Amino acid sequence: MAQTYPNKPINVVVPFPAGGYVDSFARVVTAKLGALLGQTMPVLNRPGAGGTVGAESVVRAPPDGYTILVSGVSSLAIFEAMRSKTGEAELPKLSYISLIASTPGVMTTSTQSGVATFKDLIEKVHKEPGQYSYGSAGPGTPSHLWSAEIVRALKLDIRHAAYKGGAPALQELANNQILWMIDTPVGSLPLARAGKVTPLAVIAPSRIKQLPDTPAIGELGVPQLADKASTLYLAAPAGTPKAILDRLNEVYAQAIKDAEFTARIDTFDSVLPDPEMKADKVREAAEAEYLSWFKIVRDTGIKVD
Repeated sequence: MAQTYPNKPINVVVPFPAGGYVDSFARVVTAKLGALLGQTMPVLNRPGAGGTVGAESVVRAPPDGYTILVSGVSSLAIFEAMRSKTGEAELPKLSYISLIASTPGVMTTSTQSGVATFKDLIEKVHKEPGQYSYGSAGPGTPSHLWSAEIVRALKLDIRHAAYKGGAPALQELANNQILWMIDTPVGSLPLARAGKVTPLAVIAPSRIKQLPDTPAIGELGVPQLADKASTLYLAAPAGTPKAILDRLNEVYAQAIKDAEFTARIDTFDSVLPDPEMKADKVREAAEAEYLSWFKIVRDTGIKVD
């Protein structure tokens, strides 16, 4: 089967709106994969319910390799945990193909806030409990969860201000209307370079090359977020033949060895995986990440109003 696959276009479901971060990333990836496979890979945007609408459409698709998903497991785990009535995680019925990339979060505050370090920020909130708000790209988004776990872990009394996307939240942050925001480097770094916000921490296992003087969150007393960078995976319906999963995994490994492709990925300030990471290891990583995010949602008790 792998010898003749693919012999027709492969539909790629992105469970978020066109023009957004995941959609833009997916289009770069699928353009390269399509060229290597010799087939078109049209992107189908199916947003809704934290990415669950699009993901469930892939779960229900025939497991023949002609419908695949580009999404993070964090959004799926967050939404499932918030709607779960039993409190038990149910893994999505998906076959994981490749870890596409991981993107750190960058915690920033306005340069008008009087805060220069993460320690300053925490002290400010403790001194004036209930007086400030942190922003997010919306309820249940990774930007919300990152901050909610910091609030829980450090016992902070601060309100959550949810926005319709990262851009409006960052604008409010730059204007000193909220105390902090955690977003991707693509959103945060231009404001930092313009002198409008101050980076305080990165959500990543270690410091990142773009902000070598900014501590990783594990250095700051919240080690449980150190491995919670925002990740994207390539997945297919459960039951997709192993030969097809392996073929797609091999092609993505080929893509990330290409200098032109990796340069495009660098524009997203993301980290590529080990090209030798096979599909079975990808599945283990995705499922462990899903369960870890699910636990954080349950521990923080966040809800979507």
